[in-house]
Amino acid sequence: MQFRLKAASGPHTGKNFPLEEEDTSIGSAEGSDIQLDGLMERHARIVYDGETLMLEPAGKAWVNGEPVQRRPLKSGDEIRLGEHRFVLQAPGLRPPSVLKDTEARPSRTWLWTAIGVALAAGGAAAAYYYFWPLQ
Repeated sequence: MQFRLKAASGPHTGKNFPLEEEDTSIGSAEGSDIQLDGLMERHARIVYDGETLMLEPAGKAWVNGEPVQRRPLKSGDEIRLGEHRFVLQAPGLRPPSVLKDTEARPSRTWLWTAIGVALAAGGAAAAYYYFWPLQ
């Protein structure tokens, strides 16, 4: 599965940065997998353990506008590191909360049908008494 960050602002807007298989370092250091000016040398890393993609920042980081320390990521998340903004493109990756089974809610079609029948009957009765001439 190929994960990538797509730059959403700044000089790299539109550029794709593929993430490494297990661990991607992001920072201004020359050896960073994704090297960006204006960040700490080792600003953050994104780790993939085979199930979860995890952002582990050393510097300031936001995911979907919220400041974070360590955060699981999902496809479509907006990640901001310093002044750099990215959108995570991770096909098929869902957050852990979505993976939990949920109980199906019972259908309420019968309720809406009953309300519709009652309103129709009331309308028909009102029309009958209103338009039927008194004798």
